[in-house]
Amino acid sequence: MAPTGKQHCDTLDLIRALAAGAVCVSHLRNLIFVDYRSSAGIGLAGKAFYFASNYGHTAVIVFFLLSGYFVGGSVLRQVGNGTWNWQRYLIERMSRLWIVLIPALLLTLFWDRLGIALVGGPFYLGTEGTYDLQINVASHLGAATFGCNLVFLQTLTCNTYGSNGPLWSLANEFWYYMWFPACYVLLQKGRRMGAFAAAALALLTMFAFPSLLSGFGLWLLGVILAVLEKRFPARSERAGLPWFTLASGAVFIASLLGLRLFLWDNDWLVGVPCFVFLRCILWENVRLRPAWLSRVAIRFSGFSYSLYLTHFSFILFVAAFGFGQRIQFDGRGVLVLLGMLVACYAYAYAVYLLFEQNTKRVQRAIQQFRFLREKPDTPAAHTGSPGSIG
Repeated sequence: MAPTGKQHCDTLDLIRALAAGAVCVSHLRNLIFVDYRSSAGIGLAGKAFYFASNYGHTAVIVFFLLSGYFVGGSVLRQVGNGTWNWQRYLIERMSRLWIVLIPALLLTLFWDRLGIALVGGPFYLGTEGTYDLQINVASHLGAATFGCNLVFLQTLTCNTYGSNGPLWSLANEFWYYMWFPACYVLLQKGRRMGAFAAAALALLTMFAFPSLLSGFGLWLLGVILAVLEKRFPARSERAGLPWFTLASGAVFIASLLGLRLFLWDNDWLVGVPCFVFLRCILWENVRLRPAWLSRVAIRFSGFSYSLYLTHFSFILFVAAFGFGQRIQFDGRGVLVLLGMLVACYAYAYAVYLLFEQNTKRVQRAIQQFRFLREKPDTPAAHTGSPGSIG
């Protein structure tokens, strides 16, 4: 790792890619392999795998902090430089969410219906015994549930769609995207009826959805990262190793170990050390080297959203159709794990190429269509939005 100028932080890309991988590995373990207590003669390496492969939920907490830093930070910058615009913001956020969510919902329907038709049985009835799936999948595939997930109300007014349990966090993300700018814009640009209305709606939904508030606090830690980065810029030069990053990273790892060893059940016990770790990375301007590692981190981070939304139903189908029951984590199990990881990443990357990769293109098309509809004959219509997408 080495410092560079204040540009794109590839170290955060690496963290995001690892977090997405942790979620995928966690679900692979729980859907394909027997529980630790049912494993037979797995040895030290197998025990290490079971210990290290159960951080899926914790990885989502890391996602929340990174989301607060990137999305919340962009809100701070736009409000600060006078380019804030709700319409443009909603176009950016909703297109970013839906361009993968809609295909993911349709793929969930495809894999679940195919699995139920070809196999059925305990996996799809929720009776296989895995912690990650304890529902009758068929009962969660209705059109109403599809629509509910499409408007980010899963876990709030309906279940997640089909077998795709990871969709739970997308409702959190959406409401955090709405709540923060609504409240912040009111504080910075009060005296406008629209700002009061948006803030009132945000507060109303906070009261309506109290289960989201703890995660919102963690998301706001990411916003604080952006505030601190502006007030205390990254060190321009650093001699030697990034000691603060190494020390805070050790504390963060210790918190992860404590989570498993002492069965801590509080997201903040991991969220706060992660916040300090990320802050040190940004302050010490830590970058990746050699160059190939940076390229790999950026590439895998780029389709982490597609991986997160598409892997679960695919893994479930392979587990039910290919194995029929969960298997032991032995020599064969290691090969299955590696093969499934390759398959999940290849599948997610294909989804990325078809959909997520085109996010900016879709945003530009929507923005141009909006400009044409608003003022088709006025040149100012094409220059009046200082924050146009592109």
